[in-house]
Amino acid sequence: MTNNPMAAQRFAAAFDVDFREGSSAMDVLKAARDMVHLGYRLRTHPVTSGTAPDGNPFMSVVVTAEAGPMDFDSVSIIEGAVGLYVKLGKIRELPQAALDDFMLINCEMLAKGGW
Repeated sequence: MTNNPMAAQRFAAAFDVDFREGSSAMDVLKAARDMVHLGYRLRTHPVTSGTAPDGNPFMSVVVTAEAGPMDFDSVSIIEGAVGLYVKLGKIRELPQAALDDFMLINCEMLAKGGW
């Protein structure tokens, strides 16, 4: 799932993309957390782009296509990511050029995810 329109468009042909237009990074994290608690496993780490989480408004998280037994590593990772975003607070306002850069970074991190 993602709130990044560039990622949604780029990966729609290959994957079932849950595009959450207008959602915050925290909204995407919470939705991913809900899925993980239902038995979906994380396929990507939600906080690995090397960009400051309080600076990047775009979030993309890949989970397995089907739920299974609860994966406690996925639970730990997603809960830690949600906790980090709560701790950091609101994402700062950015000019459009910076938003475009962060969308591209998010897409490239997904493309290189190796999942």
